[in-house]
Amino acid sequence: MRLWALLGEGARRHELDVEVQVEGGRLVIDTGAERIAADVAPLPDGESYSLLVDGRSYEVAVEEDGATLRVRLGGRAFRASVRSPLEKVLREVRPAAGPAASVLVAPMPGLVVALKAAPGDAVAAGQALLVMEAMKMQNELSAEVDGVVRAVHAAVGQSVEAGQPLVTLDPQAEGTGA
Repeated sequence: MRLWALLGEGARRHELDVEVQVEGGRLVIDTGAERIAADVAPLPDGESYSLLVDGRSYEVAVEEDGATLRVRLGGRAFRASVRSPLEKVLREVRPAAGPAASVLVAPMPGLVVALKAAPGDAVAAGQALLVMEAMKMQNELSAEVDGVVRAVHAAVGQSVEAGQPLVTLDPQAEGTGA
């Protein structure tokens, strides 16, 4: 599965295009510059995993925090977002003039289980827009910007594919209240 990962925050933020393969208890991540293969096993606490990479063991914990992930690895913590490569392409071709619509897309195939916003609703960045079930987990997908819901492109019970548009927001202009 091809993904676009945004790692870290602020000046330390960087982006990676990655290919991820999961087979059984084996995880392979290929960035083009580096290929990492790991054996993965859940730990008894149910919240963290043991990774075995090149004979070395690492403990990693991943927690969902809205649209981002909090990852703890080797005593270090960082934020990560995993998105569809389509989002990166859309960002790059978006016209520079004026605020363009913000489109929330499905990060992976799944099922829409709840809608948390409707057309015309004013929403704040980080506010949940819908709940999607994927890989037996429910994920709240949130607005990345303050704005007004222009359209909802999915319905409860609908199966969606990775990269499929779910909600379109008209971003709030700077200096105006929601």
